[in-house]
Amino acid sequence: MTTTARPLDRRRDKAGAAGTAAAQAEAAVTDIDRQVKTLTSLAEQQQQALHRAVDEVARLKRSIKAAAERRAVLAKERKQAVAKLARAKTRAARAEAKYDKELLADLVRREKARDRAEPTPEHSRGRSPRRRAAAEPVPVPERPAEATLTARRTAARKTEKAARLIR
Repeated sequence: MTTTARPLDRRRDKAGAAGTAAAQAEAAVTDIDRQVKTLTSLAEQQQQALHRAVDEVARLKRSIKAAAERRAVLAKERKQAVAKLARAKTRAARAEAKYDKELLADLVRREKARDRAEPTPEHSRGRSPRRRAAAEPVPVPERPAEATLTARRTAARKTEKAARLIR
């Protein structure tokens, strides 16, 4: 029995070792399958995250581009507004200067009329205006510059036009 038992034992040991090796190999395959699934799942998650990040980058690029375009539009509008402001200030200054001139001219006219309406001390002494004129030299009125005359005529036209519009 010793001769037959020995090969049988060997074969049993070999079969047992082969079964254990097959179980270990199956466990290794199962472990590898689990790792593959985990890695596949992780890769899918990372791929989705990458797609979201790419979409976010594209959105941010569009946002930056839109902001740059809006900034350019606003810069252009600001430039136009500054020019409009300068024109408005110039017009206001011109109108104010014309008003000042007209106001001064009106004051001069009123003062002249009042001065001419008041009796002078010479009238009370019985001197006639002709004698007074002969006794005192009459200053020669200065002729205003042509530009001043043109400005007065233009202001008078505009005043008449405005008065017509008001009526």
